[in-house]
Amino acid sequence: MVTFLIVLSILVVFHEFGHFLAARYFGVTVESFSLGFGPRLLGVRRNGTDYKVCLLPVGGYVKMAGMNEGLESSTSDPGSFQSKPRWQRLIIIAMGPAFNGVLAVALLAGLYTYQFEQPTYVGREALIGYVADGTPADRAALEPGDVVRSLDGRETPTWQVLFLETAMAAGRPVTVEFERDGRLLTTSIDIPEAESRDELAAPGWSSNHRVVLGRVMDGRPAALAGFQRGDELLAINGREVVGVDQVIDSISTSGGTRLDFGLLRDGERRSVAVQPELRPDDGRWRIGVALVSRYEVERSALSPTQALVRSADANYVYAGLIFRTLQRLISGSVPIDTLEGPVGIYEHTKDAAAYGFGALVQLMALISVNLAIINLVPVPVLDGGQILVLLVESTMRREVSLAVKARMFQVGLAFMVILFGIVMYNDLARKLAAP
Repeated sequence: MVTFLIVLSILVVFHEFGHFLAARYFGVTVESFSLGFGPRLLGVRRNGTDYKVCLLPVGGYVKMAGMNEGLESSTSDPGSFQSKPRWQRLIIIAMGPAFNGVLAVALLAGLYTYQFEQPTYVGREALIGYVADGTPADRAALEPGDVVRSLDGRETPTWQVLFLETAMAAGRPVTVEFERDGRLLTTSIDIPEAESRDELAAPGWSSNHRVVLGRVMDGRPAALAGFQRGDELLAINGREVVGVDQVIDSISTSGGTRLDFGLLRDGERRSVAVQPELRPDDGRWRIGVALVSRYEVERSALSPTQALVRSADANYVYAGLIFRTLQRLISGSVPIDTLEGPVGIYEHTKDAAAYGFGALVQLMALISVNLAIINLVPVPVLDGGQILVLLVESTMRREVSLAVKARMFQVGLAFMVILFGIVMYNDLARKLAAP
């Protein structure tokens, strides 16, 4: 919980800091800069601003003179928000989301200058190493050796982009453009839904990768045949092993016939024969091992310029996916029960913190991009709604009446309350349904 509160506070306070700096630059009186909400616990007053820490340590806010959520129109006070030209007010409002975007880039760039780590293949072209039998990729006539060039009209220059585009296309048919023997071909593929919200959609294709044994279960065929944890699988019945899915398919479709495995143990090649057993619990042929994908990993400390470019690229991809998710939520092609709220963010934060500092920083960057984009949605109580009003006023060359602004605020507030209720329901429903 402490990590969650720290993460959320950093992201929200940095957002408010953007408003604060722009307001001070344009001479708007900032009455308070608060860390948290509720009763004031401690703080200091300086240059007319109360810098304070409040009782509820969730986020924070900036209070500017004459703003009052955009409903006041006092222009007699030169320090009032409403007394400033519209273009200045627009910049003040926009600097909150802008600072979240800057923070996201800075977080990843800082992480990458310390350590950049990822499986080497994700930055390479999407060369298919294996296609599992009976999967959507198999039914689409894709084959090992094909290179996926685009999915749903979006270019996929690397596996990383392909993973993200596949996740966005889950649950619907899409067009795949792929290269085979120097020719560009197209096919249609039905991307399945992910089996759980913590997994990516799996069309049935995978890259080439090594396969090693994790747990070897006592008393099961693999253990009785002499398999050991850490063994690397090289071949099955003389066919080179290129991925976990291939091993699973070979075992499950064996019909119980003996399989000859070539493996590597302590630098020495060995041959082990094993006969799969039919498990009564699921009716599938198994040998009693856990399979682990093993990839070459790129680990390096990037230069500041390289880190900045990598960070900008990653956040650009994240932003594009978020925009498309919002578009599909509005169109109804993505169900609203996929939205997550504070409980979902808390769970992700806890998981990321357990995985390591790097994972936590990456999650913070992703949430920061989300905050930037969500705050630009043209709902009156959000920054985007206020920006929209200022743009309308600039076009009309006059102020929107206070009555209209008040009604817009009420509608926007009601919308946000309903949306918050929906995401909280989604969070609690997932929590109660979890085993």
